[in-house]
Amino acid sequence: MGSLGFGEIALIAIVALLVFGPDRLPELSRKAGELLTKAREATRSFTDALDSEFDEAASPIRSLQTEFQATKDELTNAAGTILDFSGPAASEESTTESSALPSASSEEPPSSQEPSSAEEPPSPSTDDEGVE
Repeated sequence: MGSLGFGEIALIAIVALLVFGPDRLPELSRKAGELLTKAREATRSFTDALDSEFDEAASPIRSLQTEFQATKDELTNAAGTILDFSGPAASEESTTESSALPSASSEEPPSSQEPSSAEEPPSPSTDDEGVE
């Protein structure tokens, strides 16, 4: 929760002085300080142990993450190189390929295509219906 302000600390000191008396208060404060020091040391050692265990468990993940980042960078650079390439060989290849391919606007469609719907004969099912 929150930290103690000056008013709370003063109230605790007054209550402790009234409960324990002025003779025992210095001894109790010394022991409280020792307890706090031991608690901090225990907390620090526990935190260090957890950190070392976490580092051991997370090291394979970190190495995979580094490898992934390196591969991602390589692919990004390769894609940038391919997209930025505009050399004379690329323009010659594109003109050669475009002249080898038939253009759709200059030639008639091949005869293997199906006739349009306007030229199709009526389906046999419509003829059968009218016969009966």
